[in-house]
Order: sequence, then C-alpha cells, then structure tokens
Amino acid sequence: MTQTNPRHTGHSRSRLLRLAAPSGGAIPDDTLPCFAERLGRLFGLGNTMSLDAALSFRGGQPTVTQSAVVERLSRELATTRQALIGRIHGYGDDIEREDPVAFETYLNSWLTLQRKIAATTRQLRDKVRKDMKNQGQALARLAELDSVFDHTMAGYTSQCFSQISKVLEQRFQALMTSSGQHREPDTQSGDPLHRYCEEAQNLLIAELDVRLEPVLGLLEACYNEVSDSL
Repeated sequence: MTQTNPRHTGHSRSRLLRLAAPSGGAIPDDTLPCFAERLGRLFGLGNTMSLDAALSFRGGQPTVTQSAVVERLSRELATTRQALIGRIHGYGDDIEREDPVAFETYLNSWLTLQRKIAATTRQLRDKVRKDMKNQGQALARLAELDSVFDHTMAGYTSQCFSQISKVLEQRFQALMTSSGQHREPDTQSGDPLHRYCEEAQNLLIAELDVRLEPVLGLLEACYNEVSDSL
C-alpha cells in the first residue's frame, strides 16, 4: 500500500498571526522570549510531574504499526477539514441584514463556528491519540506526551484564540466607518459586509489549520513509524 504523508506544506501559525495583525503591522516574533522559555512558563510542578510520568509511559504490549490505521486517520483528517471549511464558507449567508448593521449578530454566528472548530478538532486529536496507544510503545508514549501538553496548554490556547473576536470587531467597525455602511447597508460593489465576512472566514480557516497542527504532527509520527517498518 502506498503511504501518503499527512503533513501539509505551509505556515498556518504565521498565516493566522499575519491575518490577525493590524493592517501593515509586523509580527513581533523577535520581541518575544525564546519558545522554550515561553513554554516553560506554562508548566507548573504538577504539570512537570505529569510530563515525567508520560516520558515513562509503557502502555500495553507493543504491536506492529498498521498502515491501514494511518490511511484511515489521514482520510478522516482530510474529510473533517473539508467539512469544516464548507461550513466556514457559508458564514454570513444566513444572517439577515439590518439597518443599522449589528456587529453582535455577526459575532455570535462567528463564535458558534469557532466553538464547532474547537470541539471537532479536539475530538479528532483525542481519537488519533487513542489509536496511537495501540500502535507500539513509541507511539503510545508520544500520545501520552501529547495529552499532557494538550491539557497543560488548554487554558492558554483558549485565551489566545479568544482574542480573535476583538480583532474582528475592530475590522468590522473600520469597514463600516470607512464605507458609510450605517447609511447604505445594501451597497453592491465593494460591499463592506462582504469584505468583512471574507476576512472572518479567512481567520477561521487559519485558526482551523493551527488547531489541526498537533493532529498532523501525530499522524506524521505514525507515518514515519510505518515507513521505518516497511
């Protein structure tokens, strides 16, 4: 069976940061502490003990990594992403326009999609980890490590993603103000609401890809394990 590496090329984190940055603004990576230092700040004593236990995780009896499992999970990842993108592209279509335009209506619809993305990607990540624990000691230990990192960083990542709604509000207000949309909500060419929905959709897609990065990493580890066993 021909294996397909599940990792995609691209820079989803940089794309999300670029889309969320102010117009013309730069991503201030060089002003932040190094990655290891920032990561270390998230781990308390209890988290460190959980990490140590994960490094010593033994799991059940080692089994041969099944290529069919990798193929199935990779297909499920692709199907899940495509389904979510389809829903994202429909953002704004079911919102009835009002005069004046209310940002809260668009925000609530956007937050519903964001929660759906978070829940679906979390379920997929859990499923991949569960299947990895039956694929040999190395992958079982990696799945346990990922679980610790996921739990430790959950609050931090949730806080970070919640900031995107503030970016959306700024974009919305800027578009409405610059176009005089409060007076003419049904302009056709250069419709600011259409532009806003496109920006909101792009941010959701970028967030989706960031949330899928851990799943891609786990699947790449599975893929490499399959390749080494052939």
